[in-house]
Amino acid sequence: MAKKTPEQLAREFEGRKAKGLAKGGAALWPNLLSNAVLKLVAGGSEVTVAALIARIEAEAATQDIALKAAAEEAVARLRQAVAKGAE
Repeated sequence: MAKKTPEQLAREFEGRKAKGLAKGGAALWPNLLSNAVLKLVAGGSEVTVAALIARIEAEAATQDIALKAAAEEAVARLRQAVAKGAE
């Protein structure tokens, strides 16, 4: 069995890490969306698509990469749902 070079090991680790982050973002986006709705309702704001996207993007301003990935996924899915509804 051939030994792997440090570069190969690092590349494999980065690939596994990226895959894990993608899965984490996929699991978090519904929570971000529901939290945005709850915060808008609690604040007495009207729940609109633009308000939801603004609230989610504000959440993405954090430094946590998993939250950023989840926020991007939530915004993409929200826009997709709006586009489907407009058809």
